[in-house]
Amino acid sequence: MTPRQALDDLIREREETYAAVSRLLGRNSAYIQQYIKRGTPARLDQSDIAQLALHFDVPAKLLGGKESPSTPRRSVITVSVIEAKGMEIPQERSRIVDEAWLRRLCNRPAGLAILPIAGEAMQPTLQNGDEVIIQRLRSDDALHDGLYAVRGSSETFVRRIALDPTKNRISVLTDHPSYPSWNGVQRKAINVVGRVIWIGSQVS
Repeated sequence: MTPRQALDDLIREREETYAAVSRLLGRNSAYIQQYIKRGTPARLDQSDIAQLALHFDVPAKLLGGKESPSTPRRSVITVSVIEAKGMEIPQERSRIVDEAWLRRLCNRPAGLAILPIAGEAMQPTLQNGDEVIIQRLRSDDALHDGLYAVRGSSETFVRRIALDPTKNRISVLTDHPSYPSWNGVQRKAINVVGRVIWIGSQVS
């Protein structure tokens, strides 16, 4: 069995997706699919193999890496995945992500979460199947204009927040004109979970 076939089998067995595994490596969403289906790149970087071996709990050699004692390992962090309703593909509850990459995004990686995007309300900014990383808000964190994860009655979703400081109110906006927005609502009426700090676009 080739490393390419071994990786494909692992992804199928764990019911993951090529896009999700690509994002685990900090690559574009089509990276692993191109590697498996098109043979590009011809082989994975040793650092990527080490990350995949750790994620799938298999010897690096199975995926084309060096013997385990000499295989470089990255420091990783387990990031929770927030459930998004309406997703066709089963979701993981958490994902292992490279710590160094996360620290380039923010200085508080322990407060991060991954949120898959379901639906079209934030098109064209976010597409169905995209993923975002959010930085959970602390009690003393101030809101600013931008993209945030908002908790509704039964699900968490991304919306654009605009502040009206003169009236101490906020607007919770969709980017798609066919979906409703909430204008001029009281801040305490909206459960804002976290600020979007990274967007991973779905590549078809």
